[in-house]
Amino acid sequence: MSWLLAPFAVLLGVVLTTQVATNAQLGKALGNDYIPAAVNMVIGLVATAALTWSLTSEWPSREMVRAAPWYVWFAGGVMGTIYLTGNILLAPRLGAGELVGLVVAGQLIFSVLLDHFGWIGFAQHSAGLPRLAGCAFMIVGVFLIAKS
Repeated sequence: MSWLLAPFAVLLGVVLTTQVATNAQLGKALGNDYIPAAVNMVIGLVATAALTWSLTSEWPSREMVRAAPWYVWFAGGVMGTIYLTGNILLAPRLGAGELVGLVVAGQLIFSVLLDHFGWIGFAQHSAGLPRLAGCAFMIVGVFLIAKS
């Protein structure tokens, strides 16, 4: 692990947890758990468009656009909607600690599977004993957070 980049990754965790909390608050304020995901996506589109336009000097060619598999154009948006809406629905019921613990456990376990089998374009990295033990410890940690 690069210790220089680790603090930024931790900060991303803070950002995601804050996003969950503020979206849940917006859903409660509006009396609708689905509108916050749409608001999030619209604001995110505007922010991402501004960021992209300000930082991108070279754009992909038509050949590059055509070469991308069809599903990669849709998967991120659909999965982002599922993620956001699921968090908005689950946050008030589970609490921040349990929800984020379960989400991170799911990410970690699936990431180890992706690496082990080399799925979705990831380089193959075997799920040896240390990785499997890390997954087990993560599950135990989530259990302890959920039971307290």
